[in-house]
Amino acid sequence: MHDGQGEFRGLRSRRRNRWLVYLGIFGGWLVTFAIVVALFMCLVFYSEVVPIMSQMTKREVNAIITGLSIALSVSVLKGLNDFVFTLRWWILSRHYHSLRKVDLILQAESVSCIIRLAARTSRLSVHGAALVWLCLILAVQIALALLGLCYSVELHDSLAMIIKEGNVSIPSMSSIQTVKLVQSDTDSLKSQEYTANKFVLCFFPQALPSFSRKLALTNSSFGQISLAFDTKPIGIIPAVGSIWTAAEPLMFCDDKHCAYVFHETSAVSTEDNSNDGDDDISQMRNLIVTTDRTINSTAVCYSWPVISGGNGTETSIRIDAKGDGTAEEVFIPIRGGVNQTTYMTNTTESCGAGCRTVAAFEAAEDKSWYYRCNVTVSQVGNAARPEHEVSEGLRSMAAAAISLQGIEVSSFDTDDVQYQVYPAESFFGLPKLGFNDSMAATMARFAIGTVAICAQFNEALVVDGFAPVKGSHLVVDHWDYASLILSSVTLGQLVLGIATAILASLVVVPEGGPIAMSRVLSPITRKLQNSGKGDLLLASEGQGSLWIYKAVKTAEEGIYDLFMEEKIRPENRTEDIEMF
Repeated sequence: MHDGQGEFRGLRSRRRNRWLVYLGIFGGWLVTFAIVVALFMCLVFYSEVVPIMSQMTKREVNAIITGLSIALSVSVLKGLNDFVFTLRWWILSRHYHSLRKVDLILQAESVSCIIRLAARTSRLSVHGAALVWLCLILAVQIALALLGLCYSVELHDSLAMIIKEGNVSIPSMSSIQTVKLVQSDTDSLKSQEYTANKFVLCFFPQALPSFSRKLALTNSSFGQISLAFDTKPIGIIPAVGSIWTAAEPLMFCDDKHCAYVFHETSAVSTEDNSNDGDDDISQMRNLIVTTDRTINSTAVCYSWPVISGGNGTETSIRIDAKGDGTAEEVFIPIRGGVNQTTYMTNTTESCGAGCRTVAAFEAAEDKSWYYRCNVTVSQVGNAARPEHEVSEGLRSMAAAAISLQGIEVSSFDTDDVQYQVYPAESFFGLPKLGFNDSMAATMARFAIGTVAICAQFNEALVVDGFAPVKGSHLVVDHWDYASLILSSVTLGQLVLGIATAILASLVVVPEGGPIAMSRVLSPITRKLQNSGKGDLLLASEGQGSLWIYKAVKTAEEGIYDLFMEEKIRPENRTEDIEMF
């Protein structure tokens, strides 16, 4: 109640509408919730939807996440301050307190003041409340700090960016270059035929165990070295821009055909993130990336059982050509013996562009088989310029590569018919037992292997294109922790908001800034002025006074007089505080 002369002892104030208070608290929580959702969606979008980021995008992501994190911190701290602002008036309205403690309570948003307040009392309730409040503040700060440890922006080690125009290196696919295997000044046709067969048998022996290396070097017909590069199913062909290394698969096959995906290399070392201060030399190497250009090999085979000469000791065999016992004689260029497969082709015959007919004689003690296959190496898919194409001669030679011998001495007057013998223990000599699809898959695999290794070792051409550069990607290492932190912050502020709303219904909170608060504290300031003690701390010593916050309803509807009321403290009364 204000004095009889109609003057207010403190601040003239209205009690805020309860629903406006609730709306303000709920609105603050909605802001926090919106920031949390935006931050979570940002992490999901840039880590799951955006596979790779440029330097500019990386800066944008860092700016967005940092901005949202700061906004979340501000919103959460605002919720904490609103709770403290309401709580301190409720505490002051519960009991009388010394001036020194009134001062500390009014500064409850300060951690140091909370500690000092707890130190000045022996009440466990005060200590518990102070401890809970300090833990809450620390939990919020630690949670927001730990959120930054749940994700990181790292250089992408499996995908590159191909958006910058520049020079790229691509293989010259006009012919098979033999210089790496056959020391000759010219790439003769025989040298190319020899290399076409040995490409698949002789690349990267160092990638195999020592036993296999010795085996390959002593008898190249075993062909196991063709597996030095991995072969994977067609369905897992890497995406365009994927970084390729020697550990990655080079060829891709299914039961019908095989494919090779061409690679490109930046003509100069290009590092999109070179300004990040990363001195790792490995990041400055030329990038080899997967393109969208592919070339396929297919084979269609037919087989007939051998009814005579199947042990491999004759120069001709007889096959059951019609399935009714009608024999047909077939010429075999070499007596390869039993348990082997002889692949044969006539280099003058063609079944179309990039297509060659290859025959195979599978010699065995019991059941022998004869196969005739049309092997085709397609044109390059998605070729955008002439340098991307593979010449028809190279494609035809690759199609028949499994049977070519080139410069090896032939025992016949003409070398139009060429052959290669593979023991049954070798990969390309495994008996197929009359299964046409198995033989077709073997020939298609050999053909695409020739093209692939040719692309790996032929001289490079430098052409205009999109040079691959390193990019970055957002990695969220701990989705569980990030989700826990964000959900806990949201739920925690909701709980604090409800607590603030409950306290606001129990006490009239002064509205306004420092001037409004000075009006509420005016009785204290007058007391200090009249006592001649300007030091608040000294004023609370000895036989001082105790103060309580009052909200007195006036005759005017909805108007309250908010002020601090004094009570003289007995001299023998120890200074203490009642929190609840």
